[in-house]
Order: sequence, then structure tokens, then C-alpha cells
Amino acid sequence: MTGFGRASVDLESRRFRIEIRSVNHRGLDLKIRSHAPDTYCDAEISRVVRAAVERGAITVSIREEAGTATVTIDETRAKSVYAVLQRLQRELGLNEPIGLTTIAAFLGANAGAPEISGEALWEVLRPGIEHALAELRLTRAREGAALTVDLRARVTKLQELARAIAAGAVGLPDKFVRRLEERLAAVREQPGFEPGRLAQEAALMAERLDVSEEITRLETHLGHLLEILGGRAAGASGPIQAVGRKLDFVIQEVGRELNTVGSKAQDAGIAAQVIEGKVELEKIREQAQNIE
Repeated sequence: MTGFGRASVDLESRRFRIEIRSVNHRGLDLKIRSHAPDTYCDAEISRVVRAAVERGAITVSIREEAGTATVTIDETRAKSVYAVLQRLQRELGLNEPIGLTTIAAFLGANAGAPEISGEALWEVLRPGIEHALAELRLTRAREGAALTVDLRARVTKLQELARAIAAGAVGLPDKFVRRLEERLAAVREQPGFEPGRLAQEAALMAERLDVSEEITRLETHLGHLLEILGGRAAGASGPIQAVGRKLDFVIQEVGRELNTVGSKAQDAGIAAQVIEGKVELEKIREQAQNIE
């Protein structure tokens, strides 16, 4: 599922911009990008992201920029640097002017800004990471709601196909018996013809053509899909659980039953309905890959 979350945290003269993006992925693929990677922070970011998200290619970007607070400069150190540069200028016989840019280069771009890492840095970044993650989950939830509407419509269509297949399968044994009798009509009066054997073969074939159990399981699986897509029951406590992997499993079972019905029925009309069902199921499978 796609989503986006953004936040920022300030530390004196520094500001950390945090962006978390996600795109579709069957599993969880996490990347953390920062100009100055920190092992402790990366481990903590990975922990909280994995606790909040189960699926998606997630990219966490952290960049540092100047904050809004007043920059503090160690004036004593600046004067000392200037004095040293003047002495070197005289000793080396240089005529280059010594300006503030040169002094700042020796002081460093973040003069006066505290350098932090590890647990201290994580405590600064944590509120921003949590805020960006909450925003990410909100945008993913909106997309999930839209996908659920589409998936429910497709599952409903599959239920209609299952009922049509069940209705068509009722007359399969009689249809087979009629075809068999038509083919044997020419040899019915021949010596050795056994009407009892015909009845036996018809009974065996009727059993092979019976797809009632498969239809029952198919309808059960489709009903389960709708339950999963329906989310948690009204009034239930706790967060809505991720359903993507459940969908994957049930979709696989639906496909298995459709294949069995198609191979057992041996009927052109039912075969066409099974193919239509497989096409719809594949669309459901593709959409389900986007759901956590």
C-alpha cells in the first residue's frame, strides 16, 4: 500500500526533517536513509516501523537542516582562530585577506551545535518518527478503504458465478447418461450388450461429476473473504489487524476449488464460468497484494 508521513523535530540550532514513504510490496522492505547513519537509531527506527507496518517497501528519510533558533558561536574560539591565521599570514608573507568565511570554515558549519548520537539522538528523533508513522498509517488506511470496496464487489461477483456453477452442475449426471445412451444406441441390439453395465458406468460417472463438495467449500471461502474484508466487529477493542496475508491464503484456496470444479465437471458451460471466475480471482489477487 502507498502512503506518506512527514514530521520535524528541533534541537537548538538544528532541525531534523523526517519523511516516511511506502509503496506496494508483498513483504516488508525497509530502507533508512540519513546523511549520518547511527546504528542505535537505525535499530530503533526499524523496531517501531516493523511494529506499525507489516507490508510495503518503506523508506525512512532523515535530513538535517538549519533550525529556527539563534545560532551560538564560541566568540573566544573565533578570536583565537583569527589570531592564529593572522600570525600565519605574517610568517608566510601572504596578502590574502582573512574574512569571516575563512574563520567559519575553521570553526565548522555547526559551531556551538551539540553533537549527539546513539540513545540521545533517538530520544530527539522518536517523536518525529512516531508522528510520521501515524500519518503514514492514516494515508494507507484511506487507500485500504477504497481497495476494500473494489474487492468486496469482485468477491460478490465470484459468489454469483459459484451459484451459477452450482445450478449448472445439478444436471450433469443426466446429461452424461443421455450422451452415453445416444452413443450406445447403435450397439444396443448387439449380442453381449449389458444394460446393467450401462447403469453401473452411469452411476460411477455421476459420482465423478459431482462437484457439490467443491462448490460448498468455494462458497465458504468466498464468505470468509467477505468477513476478512469487513474488518473488526463493531465495538471491538484494539487496533484493526493486518489482513493481507489472510487474504493471500484464502484466495489460494478459492483458486484450488475453481481448478477442481473445472477439471471434474467436464462441461463446456461450466468450464467457461470457471475461466471467468479465475480471471476475477486474479484481479482480486493483484489487489490483495496492496493490502496490509
